[in-house]
Amino acid sequence: MWLHEFDAAMWQQVVWDLFGSDDLGETARRRWAETQRPQYWLHRILIAREGDVPVGVVNIELPQEDNLHIGYISLAVHREHRGRGVGSALFDAAVDDLLADGRTTIQMWTYEPLEPTGERRLRGTEGDGAIDPGSPSAQFLLKRGFTLMQVDTMSAMDLPSQWERDAQAVDARERTPLDYEVVQWVGVTPDRWLEDLAVLHRAMSTDTPTGGAELEEEVFDAERVRSGDEVWTRAGLGQLYTAVLHAPTGRLVGFSRVFHDPGKPSAADQWETLVLKEHRGHGLGWLMKTHSHAALGRRWPAVTRIVTGNASENAHMLAINHRLGFEPIAASGWFERKESRGAQ
Repeated sequence: MWLHEFDAAMWQQVVWDLFGSDDLGETARRRWAETQRPQYWLHRILIAREGDVPVGVVNIELPQEDNLHIGYISLAVHREHRGRGVGSALFDAAVDDLLADGRTTIQMWTYEPLEPTGERRLRGTEGDGAIDPGSPSAQFLLKRGFTLMQVDTMSAMDLPSQWERDAQAVDARERTPLDYEVVQWVGVTPDRWLEDLAVLHRAMSTDTPTGGAELEEEVFDAERVRSGDEVWTRAGLGQLYTAVLHAPTGRLVGFSRVFHDPGKPSAADQWETLVLKEHRGHGLGWLMKTHSHAALGRRWPAVTRIVTGNASENAHMLAINHRLGFEPIAASGWFERKESRGAQ
């Protein structure tokens, strides 16, 4: 567990140094839980030490069911040991690991100030988001042959009163066609919705903007949905699902998920929100988000703040978030590098 504690601490340090808050940080418990399904995601953690003191960490993620060409790298170095080759050594070790596993595409993310601080701007292949190519993290990746594919906008909001949230949800319900009904649950997904949720997760992997990054559709079935729910529940981490049922067909056609980590009791993370293409244009995204925020107060009364991220080109979802009260707080760069060789 100390590996996950150190990994989480390094990233907490990164976000504190950049933004002066831990809104974008994650606890060790959550980092640990993400490693508990090796049949779908294999994680390897490498630590750099100076003597007996850990000074840097790289987390390697390897999809096991789909996107077998991709390896994901997350890398952080203690602020007092940067600029001394620690990050380079960890990165090289991670790349060797990925190549030995036959991966040919590397993807990494960075956190960046909301507005680029330098004179130059680096934009993704799509959207209007931009970062400073001279930032330490961007420089590190650009020098190693990475291309910026997409810029995400990270946003946060202080939740209004419960009365205001309930009123928003009622108003959204009144403006939505009666063919659609709201369905909510916390934790493990009821059996009757497993197949529908698997369909929605598959659509999530292909319908959201990717900036041209090399991604395949994720393989989702009922068992994969169940295994994720069970791991989060065993770890003591909460999920609030808000879905939309299309009454004429009896199928779920949209979902939104909020994640709560008791290690950060006053905060919640907005994860996915998706409506199937054939059911868009009816206000279902707004319906789900307002009902989700209303339910948050009843399920986790201590939650006062919520954080989320969206591709900069996802204007529709950003508009919904702005209407709810979200304000941009940071940017995130999504970088990709193609390898010329795989495992030998």
